[in-house]
Formats: sequence, structure tokens, C-alpha cells
Amino acid sequence: MNALILQTIQTLLAHRLRSMLAMIAIVWGIVSVLVLVALGEGFYQVNTKAFSMLLSDTQPVWPEMTSKPWQGLPARREVLVTETEMRQLERQPAVEGISVIYQNWEASVSDMQGLGLPGYVRGVDGYFSTWRKQKLISGSRSISPNDIRNHNRVAVVGWQLAQIGGLSLGGELKINSIPFTIIGVTEESEGGFRMDNDEQQVIIPSSVFTDIWHKNPGMLIVQPAEGISGVVLRKSLMSFFAKQQHFDPTDNRAMYMPDFSKDAKFFTTLLRGIQLFLGASGAMTLAVGALGVANIMFLSVTERTREIGIRLAIGATPGSILVQFMTEGGILVLAGTGVGLLLSYGFVTAMTVIGMPDWLGIPQITLDAILMALGVTAVLAMMAAYFPAKRASKLTPVIALGARG
Repeated sequence: MNALILQTIQTLLAHRLRSMLAMIAIVWGIVSVLVLVALGEGFYQVNTKAFSMLLSDTQPVWPEMTSKPWQGLPARREVLVTETEMRQLERQPAVEGISVIYQNWEASVSDMQGLGLPGYVRGVDGYFSTWRKQKLISGSRSISPNDIRNHNRVAVVGWQLAQIGGLSLGGELKINSIPFTIIGVTEESEGGFRMDNDEQQVIIPSSVFTDIWHKNPGMLIVQPAEGISGVVLRKSLMSFFAKQQHFDPTDNRAMYMPDFSKDAKFFTTLLRGIQLFLGASGAMTLAVGALGVANIMFLSVTERTREIGIRLAIGATPGSILVQFMTEGGILVLAGTGVGLLLSYGFVTAMTVIGMPDWLGIPQITLDAILMALGVTAVLAMMAAYFPAKRASKLTPVIALGARG
């Protein structure tokens, strides 16, 4: 075996240009597959996080307006639910936890010099940061239960609002002319799905929000208990609020509870489809590379016909000729694959260092991508080497010796 490998390497070195072209074809295919799949994986990961609201099992609830009369009460009544009434949900067996959220889109937000800023104010409780999982810049922190208990005038601001107003961590801004200390700024991001205008929001403790405005909560987030499906949870919530707020339990307009599960399946399928398309594009490039290997191996058989005839004439078997050419193809494939892997990691690392758009995410070469690339390479390239090798092994010695080479 060692003698065979040594002889194969010597043959490949004797035909450097041909061997190099075959390797380049494999390298280009490997790089195409891995880099495209890495881009697809980064795109999938960043957009999966952006669609986290759709993909999670939490249920958003917005009190709205009745559309049906009920027990003598007219339709088109605004449903007003207090925080105390919402908190009663925590005793329901279908509910694991809730987050009560206040919102004021007409609040006066300004910098310390009084310059108005295009922001809105959201009052949150201690569960909000656990549910929302917002990324904050270094040194930031979220609204804490202690901030809520002590009515601390602190705020977390969206990155876009911070840029517009020149706001920074540790600085101050005013809400309705009341100064607030900025304890957090969200990380800058582009694209993706958002439920609202997160990049321009100001988050403050809910206790401080109710100190300033006497408003009912604008939104409720419900975390279901383990084993409770979305359908069961929505039915339980509708029954609870219908009894509490006196409206028809079948009136879906009274409490808006969107079902994101179908949208989530669509978006995850779409994202995976994009990833598979990129992988398939790379695989096609790799297939073209395999055809290049086949052409070069056929050329090798043609050029070495007399050599094959001599070897057959002095006792070499067709099997040994087949093994010889398959070994040549295998070494070319292994060398091309190794170089392709190194270059792929180099390209992906370079893209990460240079920086990619936020919507594209960070390219990632996964183990599955490597295994896919190696599998496709092994099948296509070895097939490309097999058929020329098979042709070489079937040559008749007399004819082979009489060929010009």
C-alpha cells in the first residue's frame, strides 16, 4: 500500500499542472458549499432570533372592543382591564407567569435641554426582560424588581432614539419634564421582525409609569404552564376575561390574541428553504468541479495509454490498474478537500472580522455543513475518478501498446 501511494504521488508530481487543475476544481466546490451554507446558517440564526416572538409559546393579549351585545350590555364597549384584574390570571392553572405592560405613544420625551425626541414610553414589570430577551450594550442592565418596588426613575432606551438624541449610558433624559437616568441602551440592529418600534422606545418601571399616568395596561404577555397548548391557553384566557369583563366568550374582537404558530412554521420553513437553496447552489458548483476532475482523469488515461499497455503486458492486472487510478483520484480529492476546508474557514473568519450586515447575521460553518460537503465531494469526485479508472483497466495490452502517448 505504501509503495502504491508513493508511486501515485510521484505520478501526480510528474503531471503537476493536471493535478493542480483537478485540485482547484475540488477546492472551489468545497469553498462554495461551505461559505454559502455558512451564510445561510448565519441568516437563519439571526432571523430566528428576530422571529422569537412568533417562535415562543408566550401569548400576547391586547384588550380591545366588544363586537357583540351580551346580557343586556351593548356592543362596541371598550374593554378596560386593570393590572390588579390581570394579576388574577397568575392563579389560573393554565398560566405559568404573566408580564403586564403599559404603553403611552403620546408621552413627551426630550433630552435634558428640552429638545423633543421621537420616542414612546413603555412601563414594564420584572418579568418583561425575561420574556423579551433584549440585547443591551456593554455596561447596561434591565429594569429590575428593585427598580419597580422603589419607584426608581431609570430608563432603558432604544438604540435609534439614543443616536437621534445623543443619549448615552449613565446620562439622562426627560419624560414629561421628569428626569430619568439611562441604565441601558439596546444593541443596534437592522431588519428582522419586531412587534413594535423597539428601537425608539423608552422602558421605565411600571410603578413609575403609573405614578405619571393613570392608565390601564395596554398589553399582557402570558406564559402557559407546561403541557398547555396555545389553543387551550387562548380558550382559557378568553373564558377568564369574558367572565371578568362581562362580554360574550365567543367575541374574539374583545381580547385580541393572535395565533403566531402558523406564521412561525411558515417563516422557519422559508428560512430553511433559503439555507437549502444556498447549499444546493454550492453543491452544483461542487458537481461542476467533479466534472472537471473527470475530464482531467480521462485526459490522464488518454495520455498514459502506452504506460497502461506496458504495465498490462508485464503482468499487471486490470484490478491493479483500477486501484492505481482510483488512488490518484482519491489523493486529489483528499488534498482538494483539505485545502478547501482551510480556505472556507479563512473566508468565514475574514467575513466575521470585517463585519456583515446585521440582517445577514454571523456566518457559521456547522458540523452538518462539513459532513454534507464531504459526503457530496466523496460521491461526486470518486465517481468522477472511477469511470476513467475503469476505462483504463479495460484497455487491451496490444491496442494500448500501439497507441501514441
